[in-house]
Formats: sequence, structure tokens, C-alpha cells
Amino acid sequence: MNGEQVKILVVDDDESVRSLLQRVLKEAGYDVVTAANGREALDKVNELKVDLVLLDIKMPDMSGMEVLQQLTTNWPQTCVIMATAVADAQTAIEAMKLGAYDYITKPFSRDEMVLTVQRAIEKRRLRLENEHHRFELERRIGEQTERLQTQFAELVSTLAREHKLISREAKSQRRGAQELMSKLPPELREPMSSVEEFSDALLRILRGGTGRWPRTSTNDDKGAKQ
Repeated sequence: MNGEQVKILVVDDDESVRSLLQRVLKEAGYDVVTAANGREALDKVNELKVDLVLLDIKMPDMSGMEVLQQLTTNWPQTCVIMATAVADAQTAIEAMKLGAYDYITKPFSRDEMVLTVQRAIEKRRLRLENEHHRFELERRIGEQTERLQTQFAELVSTLAREHKLISREAKSQRRGAQELMSKLPPELREPMSSVEEFSDALLRILRGGTGRWPRTSTNDDKGAKQ
């Protein structure tokens, strides 16, 4: 967590359970807050920067499953561990399908609970790091793409100006300009009135493949003919 203390929200309608979990998790080095019901839990998640929620499934008014659905929708970066009685294990498995990281069963094993929390926090850390790396990669690709687009636009503008000059010379029957124009692909042999028109023609050539550009003779070719 980059040196910051991990904040855990314990949600259970049983005060004795909340107190027990709060004490155990504080002793493990976490910053722990509690909520007695689902509404209070959602309010605290909205107010505080909560890293992990330890959420009881069976609660009056608003069940843990309902709270989980709102957490995964509105705070997807918050890790959730469900707390359940042994008889509710199947419900806990369903909760994992909805986005919960794991579940623990009552009565709690202190070591098992702390280990489950540690694993969940580590998974959250890795997920956030991956998201950060992906964001940075997308940002860099975007910047590089923008630079390439700018360079391409500048190149096209320069080529268009040169093409216009050569077209004028060819129109004036200058032999060198005419020969140069004759070597260009058909799309570029006619005079063009704007940079946009030249750019469209150039893009048609690029999409069509390099084979459309006339091949000039090389020293290797001359040697092969001898």
C-alpha cells in the first residue's frame, strides 16, 4: 500500500463479532472501522478510503449480498471478503461469483482470517499496480500516436508542396520534371489543388501496398543483367 496503513471496514450486526474482528485486525497492523448494518457500511465506504470490507452475509434490512452488489458496482477497487456461517457456504460461493475475493466461516480461526485478509490485500495491490501500468502504457501509446500523426501531417504537407512545384514544372514541358512525374504512382501523376487531396491519394497508395510504387533500378539489378 505504498507505506500507507490498510483500512478495513468490518460489517456485522453482532456487536461482539465486530469488536472481536476489530481487535484481531488491529493487532495485525490494520486500521479498522466498523459498521452495524449495510446502509452504514455503504455510507462509510463513500466517506472513507476503504481498502477491504469484511462483510457479514446475514444481516437485517439489507443483506450482505445486496451490499456486495453495490460495492462491486460503485467501488470496484475495494476488496470484499464475506463472513458466513457454515450453513451459508453455498451463498458465500455465489458471492464470490458476484465479485467477492473470498469468504471466511464462523466461528473464525484467527490465523486463517488474518491470512485471508493478507492475501486479499496483496491481490488488490497487484490489481491496482496492473491497472496503473496499463494506464501508463495507454497514455504513452496515445502520446506516441499523436506525435506520429503530427510528423505524418508535416511530411504530407512538405511532400504536397514539392509535388505542386514538380507538377507546375511538368506542365511547362520541362523534361526532368516530366520524367519524375512519370515514375510516380498513377494517383500522384495529376496536379492537386490541396494538401488534403494529396494526403488522400497518398493514403490510398499506402493502403494498396508498396508494390504499386514503380521500382527503380539498383546496382544489384544492373549486375544481374550483365
